[in-house]
Amino acid sequence: MYKFLKRFTIALFIWMVFYSIVDKAKADTALIYHSSYSDAHTNVKAQLEADGYTVTMSTSGTIADNLYTNNIDGTSGGYDVVVDLKYNNNIGSNGKARYQSFVEAGGVLIVTGENETHFSSRNNNIEGLISNKFGGSLTMGNASGYVSSLNSTYTDSSIDSGSNMLYIAGGASLSGDGQWVAKIGSTVVWMVWEGSDLPTGYDGAVYVTGDINQFTSSYMANGCSTNCTVMNVVSDAVEYSVPASTPLSGITSNQTTEFNTYRNKSVSGNQIYITQTGDNNTLNIVQDGDDNLIIGTDLSSNAVINGDNNALDLDQIGNDNVLGIDVVGSSNNVAVTQNEDQRAKLSITGNSNNVDLDQSAINYVGEHYMSVIVAGNSNNVDVDQTETGNKKLFLDIDGSNNVAVDQKGTGDHYAEITLTDSHNVDVTQDGSGDHNATINLSGNTSSVTLTQDSSTSQNYYLYQNCTQTSCSATVTQN
Repeated sequence: MYKFLKRFTIALFIWMVFYSIVDKAKADTALIYHSSYSDAHTNVKAQLEADGYTVTMSTSGTIADNLYTNNIDGTSGGYDVVVDLKYNNNIGSNGKARYQSFVEAGGVLIVTGENETHFSSRNNNIEGLISNKFGGSLTMGNASGYVSSLNSTYTDSSIDSGSNMLYIAGGASLSGDGQWVAKIGSTVVWMVWEGSDLPTGYDGAVYVTGDINQFTSSYMANGCSTNCTVMNVVSDAVEYSVPASTPLSGITSNQTTEFNTYRNKSVSGNQIYITQTGDNNTLNIVQDGDDNLIIGTDLSSNAVINGDNNALDLDQIGNDNVLGIDVVGSSNNVAVTQNEDQRAKLSITGNSNNVDLDQSAINYVGEHYMSVIVAGNSNNVDVDQTETGNKKLFLDIDGSNNVAVDQKGTGDHYAEITLTDSHNVDVTQDGSGDHNATINLSGNTSSVTLTQDSSTSQNYYLYQNCTQTSCSATVTQN
């Protein structure tokens, strides 16, 4: 067996992006509070659904608690966006505090006021929300007419060819320390507080507008033909303000298909397909148990080993193991050991690669699969998958890289490592938690050491293009 590149620690963070995530990513979800006024709520719902959101509708006069983490029925999930269209309902003190927590956690809130003459109570309530919970200032007056300008920071929509974007039918004007989004002349009729406008640590946004009618079909169409409804503003504002979804590591559909294809491959009796051509290859094969197969990476009838100074030591030992293989040229050293009911795919193409693959299963439990594709140069790959639980490893290595991966413990572990030139990666996944890791490195030389060792499931996702002289990171999740 050949072992290369054993554990080292790199202390300095130069340049990296990484995410440590528990359980699962939040889906794109929205909640609309409404008073069933005309088709305002259904229009907003249709637009958010067109933007990919799952929308919940509610006529409740009470704001639910923990909106960013829980649905209104108390189950887990939460919302990215809340649209409050209850123009004739005041937000209670509990509701204000709950909206505050929602925005602080990263939620986007859109609140609608109304005509100041007839709905001053609602407008005063919104003013209090901004000043008491978000540290801003807002005064709402009267406004009427066609919107004539939009703030390109928050919307890429435009005023429709000489007509008007939307019509404010005797609604509210807005003045305060937020950023303007839409104006009638110099009168602001949409305003937002986000970023530095909010208290430190607040990651969401609060939009205020002043008329429920602007969301209804009759007023949206007033003076407009195409690309002219307030829904464009809603869509753009949400797109701008909702934080980008935190990416998660996880097996792809193509990888799942590959895994299942190899897992479903079996043979009766031991079989070996080998095509060996030229030079100083050394090949040792031991299949000790029953129903073991060496067949090639495409699972057809080829295994292929080509030329130069390759040295191969292939052991399968137990029962029901399937190994592909394809090695082509140069001074490659390859050693593979599989124990019981394991699957491995390997493809190496040239230069001085060293690869050592070990798989094992204790008490016949643990369906391990590894796929390793190496291109060229002086690569070193050291891979171990041991103990129970399902272990899935996908490597795609280019050139001049050092990689060591150790998957062990009783949890289900998944890792995908994709590299270009000149990178060093050392990954250990251990413990009873179900750990996922995706590492994709490009650019200048990078070194990453990742340890996931916990009874709690861990998730690590890194796409890094190193633009410094070199980049390095040491990450521990436990």
